[in-house]
Amino acid sequence: MAFHLSEQTIRQRLVEWSNLKKLHRAARNRVEILQEKNRTLAEENVGLASRLRAAEEEARKRQETVEKLQKLLFERQAPRTRMTRARERIIRGAESYRRAVPSRVDLRKSVSLKQCPDCGSRVSTTQSSRTRLVEDIVFNPKPVATEWTITRHFCAACEKLVEAPVPGVLPRAQLGPNTLTFVVIAKYRWNMPYAKIRDALKISYGLAISEGEVAYILKEAERLTGEKWDEITEAVKLGRSVHCDETGWWVDGQRAWAHVFSSERATLYVIHETRGKGVAEKALGEDFRGVRISDCLGNYKNLPGSHQICWAHLTREAYENCERGKNNERVFLSRELDALYARLRKETTDWNELSAQAARAWCERKVDDLLARSWKDPPSTRLVERLETFRAALFACLDSPSISPDNNEAERSLRKLAVQRKISGGNRSWKHAIVHAKLMSVIETLRKEGDDVLSGLQTLVNVGIEKRLSGQ
Repeated sequence: MAFHLSEQTIRQRLVEWSNLKKLHRAARNRVEILQEKNRTLAEENVGLASRLRAAEEEARKRQETVEKLQKLLFERQAPRTRMTRARERIIRGAESYRRAVPSRVDLRKSVSLKQCPDCGSRVSTTQSSRTRLVEDIVFNPKPVATEWTITRHFCAACEKLVEAPVPGVLPRAQLGPNTLTFVVIAKYRWNMPYAKIRDALKISYGLAISEGEVAYILKEAERLTGEKWDEITEAVKLGRSVHCDETGWWVDGQRAWAHVFSSERATLYVIHETRGKGVAEKALGEDFRGVRISDCLGNYKNLPGSHQICWAHLTREAYENCERGKNNERVFLSRELDALYARLRKETTDWNELSAQAARAWCERKVDDLLARSWKDPPSTRLVERLETFRAALFACLDSPSISPDNNEAERSLRKLAVQRKISGGNRSWKHAIVHAKLMSVIETLRKEGDDVLSGLQTLVNVGIEKRLSGQ
């Protein structure tokens, strides 16, 4: 039997269906909006979670820093060293605990008794005696003032009055060569500023001078030792190995750089406005055939001669990476570099050609393994990349004897300048910066030559005065 709907019912059903479609469409749109909001909130949640992890990591690092600072400030710790080296024990004899007997006796005195110091009774005549040596200094001795009478004579050929030069004294100078020598040693050996040099001369010798006279004396000393400076520059160019390094300096309140080039025979200081490659090129010369030893600064890379980078810098950086945060890669790399450095020190201390060749092959294999390894830690990756960059300069120390695998010599030479920089802050002018570098070179070279610095400097000053007086 057929089922029929009335027209009114059909119209009513159509209206309901149309309304349902509109409701469905509105509901679907709302669902899409809610889904979009859900995606946005999910993305924001991921970002907030990432920021939370970063904040927690930063808080952890700051807490570690605070704990380390608290330990440094409030806890007594034994000094830590990166590697322990065996030290030879020196057995001291009884003589090492006594002062050496002076070579001369300047004054003799005696002391005697008339009554016992314990009970006050009279004592007998002298039964025996002993001697006792006492050395002491003299405060504020009087300086020696010498008045020279200079005769004048008429020269018929020149048609003028002439006179003989005063021997051993600079023309028109009122202070003698010993004062000049003392000022140079006080400034560049004892690191004394001008004011303290002035006070030392007044207290120790009773000689009153001004700080301006100290500056003038140093400029005169630089002129008198000019030939020694020339010898130093040539000795560095002819050196078998030259340690190179630089540190910050100040000239007239402006940033400058103090360079050092230390060979087996001489130490050369150069103060320059730049840290660039040209300073090393000029100091070493175009015909340099030795080995330059430096840190990993690129300025020293492409220069004449062979190149050896400092293994102490490499091992120290690996150790510091472990101190910042240990992981397997950092610990492994630090141990491998320490092993390489230890082998290089052993071979260069007692160099033998066959042993050095075997050590080079062993070290090359070690480095090859490090370069072939896959590194994920960024600091370790940078350090290994540096090994690859300076691959040709890793083992030059094994090619010939007396070549060090580290640059400690240059760092020790620069430490003297660093101390002076802390005391005086640098130089007030470029003229005095040049004087500073030249006289420091002379003093440190005299020390390296093994002679008494005072005697060596006196000889240089006296020779310079004689040449000045003779017109050379």
